[in-house]
Amino acid sequence: MMKFPVIKNFRFISSRMMQMALPIAVSGLIMQVQVLIDTAFLARYSTTLPDGSFLSGTEILSAVGNVFFPYIVTLSFLWSITTGIVILVSQQLGANRPNQARSYAFSALKFNAIISWLFYGFWFLFGEQVFQLLGVRQPILSISIEYLRFISLEFLYLGILNSVGAVFQGMGNTRPEMFTGIIRSLLHIFLDYILIFGSFGFPEMGVMGAGLASSISGLTACIILVTILFKTKNTAFVIDIKSILSAPFSDYLVVLKKGLPVGLEDMLWNLGNLTLAYFLNLINIEAVGIYRLVYQIEVTPVYFYIGLARAVTTMVGNKTGERDLPAARRVGLTGSIYTVGFCLLFTSSFLIFPRQIISIFTGDGDLVQKSIPLLMMTAVTMIPRSINIISGHGIRGYGDTMWMLVTQIFGIVFVITLSYFLMFPAGFGMLGLFMGMFVDELLRGSINTVRFYIGENSPFHKANILPISVDIKGIEV
Repeated sequence: MMKFPVIKNFRFISSRMMQMALPIAVSGLIMQVQVLIDTAFLARYSTTLPDGSFLSGTEILSAVGNVFFPYIVTLSFLWSITTGIVILVSQQLGANRPNQARSYAFSALKFNAIISWLFYGFWFLFGEQVFQLLGVRQPILSISIEYLRFISLEFLYLGILNSVGAVFQGMGNTRPEMFTGIIRSLLHIFLDYILIFGSFGFPEMGVMGAGLASSISGLTACIILVTILFKTKNTAFVIDIKSILSAPFSDYLVVLKKGLPVGLEDMLWNLGNLTLAYFLNLINIEAVGIYRLVYQIEVTPVYFYIGLARAVTTMVGNKTGERDLPAARRVGLTGSIYTVGFCLLFTSSFLIFPRQIISIFTGDGDLVQKSIPLLMMTAVTMIPRSINIISGHGIRGYGDTMWMLVTQIFGIVFVITLSYFLMFPAGFGMLGLFMGMFVDELLRGSINTVRFYIGENSPFHKANILPISVDIKGIEV
């Protein structure tokens, strides 16, 4: 009889995890399909500017890429601070304190909306100056500004949209997010087609059409999700507008204490990407476009396991509220097992069929050839990145968001320094950037995994693993 370490209550944990993870994964995958179609549309779009200069699809991608990386800094910050809602709502519900969970949720809905409006004002007033500081020059600069003008309209509603989604996640109900995500993505794809190329009698708007499609589809999703929040009977606490408008700032300070480190962490990560984008601009004008293309392909697998990661946050939060830390660690281990399995499938696909995968999104043979080694390097990075993400979400579920911020600060300095060395002095060019990212994910993934399973509490092997006898039919749980 063989001995295997197995996870206690594996089936129960898996069932609960999948109930939360699958709707998030479906929503994210459909959204990623929408992003990839958006990328494919823009890669196949070309235009002649008023001054007579011609912009190819690759240059259009570079323009959009130059908007994407600085814009995502503020976008991800707004999304990430809502992690504080997930942590606090899940922990308070786990501790059977629904009224306190309600107070935190309402304060976040109110004040995240205000922060979102401030971000819109920032991009409206200073967008062009940001691009100039990043070294973006004409004619790419004009196209970047046009795209920003329309996509930044998202900030008028994103604070509300993200907060409502986080409230549902903290309750363990992710189906509304899936429903609205599907509607948003399908609407975005349709609007992309008619607004970028000028179909069905609509004017040809190019990159402006892509930005407008994103804003309109997101607004539609926000209206639907808010309606579901107020109309559904299956909530852990009663929702009413008056309580939201009167929510005190003191409760929001508690949300910020948990969420702000996550927001700063994501902001630092994206600032690191901005620095890397600057390095790419030093190589040539098409480098940012190539990187954005590979980036959009590489994040596709993330949506297969980001649902698991977010479920891990909620479930670890519940178990932390119940003071059942061994069960919290079992949740993290279960998420890691499923995540690594997903990533092995994608890693194999990217290594075996890189040309075919990239060719789906562009017919430019030179662009495909330059992207192949980058996509293959990305494939190798998937496993350590996925483990890092799961462990990080588990640590946040404990309520410890400062740890991830500290390791991210280290990671930014490390990856920028190493990538610069590999790209320029070592002469690897764009490939050096991807090599640096692999080493960073491997190092931080190892550190965060040890922290989650061992950390300040009882050792991992005592808390989570039970050696039992099994036969060839499988592992008993």
